[in-house]
Amino acid sequence: MIKNLKKTILLILLLSVYIFPQSGSSYSRIGIGDMVFSYSARSMGMGQLGTSLAVPDFTGIINPAAWFKLDRTRFEITVDDNNLFLRNNSQSGRISSAIFNGFTLAFPVNQKYGVGIAMGIVPYSRVSYDVSQSYPSPITNVSDYQLSYIGSGGLSRTFIGSSFQLPFGLVLGASLDYYFGQIDYSSQVNFTNTSNASTNYLKSYRPNGTGSTVGLISPDLSPLFKSNSISDIRLGVAVNYISKLNVDTIGSANTTLGVDTIGFGSVKMSIPLRVSAGLSMELSKKYLVSLDILSQPWQNYTFNNVKSPELRNAYKVSAGFEYRPSLNLGSTFWQAIIWRAGLSYEQTQYFINGTGINQFSISGGFSLPLSYQNTLDIGIQYTDRGTTSFNLVQENALRIDVGLSLGELWFVQSAR
Repeated sequence: MIKNLKKTILLILLLSVYIFPQSGSSYSRIGIGDMVFSYSARSMGMGQLGTSLAVPDFTGIINPAAWFKLDRTRFEITVDDNNLFLRNNSQSGRISSAIFNGFTLAFPVNQKYGVGIAMGIVPYSRVSYDVSQSYPSPITNVSDYQLSYIGSGGLSRTFIGSSFQLPFGLVLGASLDYYFGQIDYSSQVNFTNTSNASTNYLKSYRPNGTGSTVGLISPDLSPLFKSNSISDIRLGVAVNYISKLNVDTIGSANTTLGVDTIGFGSVKMSIPLRVSAGLSMELSKKYLVSLDILSQPWQNYTFNNVKSPELRNAYKVSAGFEYRPSLNLGSTFWQAIIWRAGLSYEQTQYFINGTGINQFSISGGFSLPLSYQNTLDIGIQYTDRGTTSFNLVQENALRIDVGLSLGELWFVQSAR
């Protein structure tokens, strides 16, 4: 098992450059694109955040303090299938894609002191759109033409970090993050008559830089309530900081004369601080409930020291539920399934034509047992975003995540 797991990890590292193929939203042309809060089917099924959630068989990426409960080495990977339905006042369409969504590797070092270490490569944002419009030619002897605007890429986060349990049960976690990626913006003019020369202008940004994520999780607060049905009440907070990223830019034109570089340089990109807070608790030792809020002031985003008028401050509120059955000797496969559900509301960072773009999501999922602490995770999410008013686009998405979560006893030092 360990040998096969190591081979799988190496393969994912080699394929990690393909995290961001094209998947759809026209709003992602603004800023650095759509935010990605979760890489896993488990997290998506519970509303995507989970700032205070800490369980032994899951590696979260929002709050590094949550790694203190790890009890064995874990490798997790997820593939995402996204089906996006678009419409405006006159047209509608559908886009479908399947993409690799990231992976993590984590292991406990000392359970007594809550020391866990985790690393991985996960998406931070995605840019993915393809918009075309046909026009009649206003010039004699020039055919009708089509304008196409295509964007792809995004920002990735690779991280390594650790957790540590302080006195009185308070847990501190921190990670060192490195951000990298490539965002391509293409503008094409294609004529219906091939005798007229088509042109493609490509603008590429390649950001890179460092950052960190710091988080706290409170000690168990359930003794304060003296209830037999409520346990493991936790508060959590996490802060994600990104230093100013260096962005290499290059512009090129592809015409009948060939490819010509029309400009290049290096600028700075400033991504605002992200803060999240959450509450979680167990009910009757079987039900896990979480409430979270996340905020990011995108009005402070700058590219080459210039702010974007199409960005506003964003926040996300989510609620999650998980049913984790008690396992006894002789429990059947169906009795061991873990069930999840979630709701979220998001005021996105997009502000277009004087209108803010908001999003509502409902999600669910389950984990199918493969063996002890090894599961096949399924997450399903339906989202509603945007509006057809003011010449904007209404987007409805059905997203299905399939993940593999594997746990092995590698470097476990039990509490003494």
